[in-house]
Amino acid sequence: MWSVVLGALSALAGVALTQIMQGRREAQGRFYDQRREAHVEFLKIFERYWGSAARHTPYHEGPSPSDLEADDFDVLYNQLLAVRIFASAATYRAADKATKELMDFFRADGKGDQGPLTSAFDDYMRLMRKELGVK
Repeated sequence: MWSVVLGALSALAGVALTQIMQGRREAQGRFYDQRREAHVEFLKIFERYWGSAARHTPYHEGPSPSDLEADDFDVLYNQLLAVRIFASAATYRAADKATKELMDFFRADGKGDQGPLTSAFDDYMRLMRKELGVK
């Protein structure tokens, strides 16, 4: 009788353990997907801003990059917040530094030295790729 009860309990424990492990794997997969999506969206927005500042000439219609208001960058900063939520602290700091360098580039109307911006962006890319396991 006791052997039947113990057998049933160990079978139930095995099923419960399997379900717990499967739940953890699924949660890790969702977290990876969210992290990847945060980085990809940040990169798209970042590069769009960078490109628009770099392409600006005095002959363009509309405001120069330095004329933009803080509200014009809400999309970028909102996505940086997503990176902060899902990325490691080091990767977020690199993304934040790249964003600050991008803002300096905007203040120079896209005519300043791109070296610091490129370096900060490359640091972010290296950490992001490492974090996501991209070779």
